[in-house]
Amino acid sequence: MRVIGWLLVLLLGAAAVLTVNPEWLARVNPEWAGLTTTYPLVQVIALRPLLAALFAVVGVVVLIVGVVRKSWFSGGNKSFLLGAVLLGVAAAHAWYVWDRGLANPHELTADRGLREADAGDGTITVLTYNTLEGRTGADDVAALAEETGADVLVLNETSQLQAQQVATYLGADGETFQVFAASAGHEGAADAPTTTLLVSSAMGEYVQTDGPATERVSVRAEPASGVGPVLVGVHAMAPVHETHEAWLTDLEAIVGLCGPGGPDGLILAGDLNATLDHAPLQDLGRCVDAGVEAGLGGIATWPSRLPVFLGSTIDHVLVDPARYDVTAALVAERGRSDHRGVVVRLHPTSP
Repeated sequence: MRVIGWLLVLLLGAAAVLTVNPEWLARVNPEWAGLTTTYPLVQVIALRPLLAALFAVVGVVVLIVGVVRKSWFSGGNKSFLLGAVLLGVAAAHAWYVWDRGLANPHELTADRGLREADAGDGTITVLTYNTLEGRTGADDVAALAEETGADVLVLNETSQLQAQQVATYLGADGETFQVFAASAGHEGAADAPTTTLLVSSAMGEYVQTDGPATERVSVRAEPASGVGPVLVGVHAMAPVHETHEAWLTDLEAIVGLCGPGGPDGLILAGDLNATLDHAPLQDLGRCVDAGVEAGLGGIATWPSRLPVFLGSTIDHVLVDPARYDVTAALVAERGRSDHRGVVVRLHPTSP
């Protein structure tokens, strides 16, 4: 019985350790790669902050059991060991979140980057927000864009009409925005939720091109002159049973833009419905996550009803670090969407 007890402690401890990154098993057997994209781990690993809290609570309880057994009964060594392992796992989960950054500023004021009057210093401010079919309204989005001086907006679950309203609000100050939509040209698309991309006239003229082949049509625009960043707005399917395979296919197409054949100067933003802990985002190739680079990659963007230190970070801005340095960022909450918006500021790297 004593041997069985120690084996049970060993198995529970090993299982707990593997929750830190199930992809470690792929080093033992390559066929086990992708565990973070399988049910139920795909949902569990997305909630790393909650995992840290859960393992901490359970670890403390198990340690208390060990103390009681040691004080009043014989034994308790197994409880002490298991409790220590669980607390170590909690610390590892917390470290991942802390290392990605929790320094969310109260505000991000407009910069002197791109301007109509002159070239400015070339800094680009990008805002991405899943408005939950307009529950975060055009006025909310426009106010946030104006406060932060956004030059590029990627709005998920936002109709073309709402995107045009945002552009109209922002145009009141004299700056015009081109509006591109993933569902442009489809019948009845004007008032249907989709992914829209707004580009400031200070960026120059842009033309819409084919985006990555995702289930929810993506939107991509490139500078007409050939000089400037390639802008891509995406919205991956959710990793639930009915759309799980589509989610994997979407992420493969999206992250593929960060591969060797992807465009230089890429700025990709949107709701990826995945965290950096899911296998497809663990290797971003030639891209970096702007939130992490700015020191707030551990701030949750969904669901907004939970505190910012809990939940999942599934809204991202991925950029080409060879072209842009990330100088600042903000996670903001506006309106009644279940998401928070992400704002990042990008400064061109020195030639």
